[in-house]
Amino acid sequence: MNAATWAVLLTVLVTGWVVLDGAVQGAGATLLHERAPDGSDRRREPVERRVVLAAVGPLLLAGEVWLVAGLGVLVGVFPHAETELVNAGYPVAVTLIASWALRDAGIWLRSRRPGRVWRDGWDVVLVVASITLAGSWGALLGVAWGSGLAALAMGVLAVVVTRLHGAAVVAWRLRRTGPLPVAVTSVMIAAPVVGTAIAAWPRLVDGGISADAMAALGVVALVALPMILVLQVVAWWLVSRPLGRRDTVFF
Repeated sequence: MNAATWAVLLTVLVTGWVVLDGAVQGAGATLLHERAPDGSDRRREPVERRVVLAAVGPLLLAGEVWLVAGLGVLVGVFPHAETELVNAGYPVAVTLIASWALRDAGIWLRSRRPGRVWRDGWDVVLVVASITLAGSWGALLGVAWGSGLAALAMGVLAVVVTRLHGAAVVAWRLRRTGPLPVAVTSVMIAAPVVGTAIAAWPRLVDGGISADAMAALGVVALVALPMILVLQVVAWWLVSRPLGRRDTVFF
């Protein structure tokens, strides 16, 4: 595998993560409130929050597998690009990691103890962390463009698009709409990643490790990729099913 092949693989892995986890981020950001049919803002009841999280739950771990694999490619194959990105956007990267950890903690811990105060407290954490995660991810893409204005604009764009994507996936899982809105929002959420990869392509490819090392790591990729693809298929198969009562038990 040469540098160009690895760069394409990195783009695919990161795109897979933003499509999967973007739905979780968007659902988490709107967990407490939703838009009512009359256009007003309506607070969700606890049982409705469980349904929302259960609707996107199958995408959480599957998406994080894509992210871990993408980070492995970035650090292992393009260490120069990884160092430049972290140095230029260190506060953004730290914010992203912290909000990612808090978002996951909110999902896993909100139902681990009885009591509305415990659950509501973690739900607030989940909402704030989901919005921050989406915004910091978009800002990090903007950092890759080398512009503070791009970081701000792409951070705001990421928050808006993830909310749309999360709402589309939840509506599809509840059979309120078909899969077309999910396809549209998936393209919307993936476009900034692909655009950034194209813009950063020369610097990314030139910063790769030696050809021999890339070839050796290619063997690892050939083993890991089928497992990742299986997780992807399983995740979308679970999401394509109608949401049942048993699906909400964990959340």
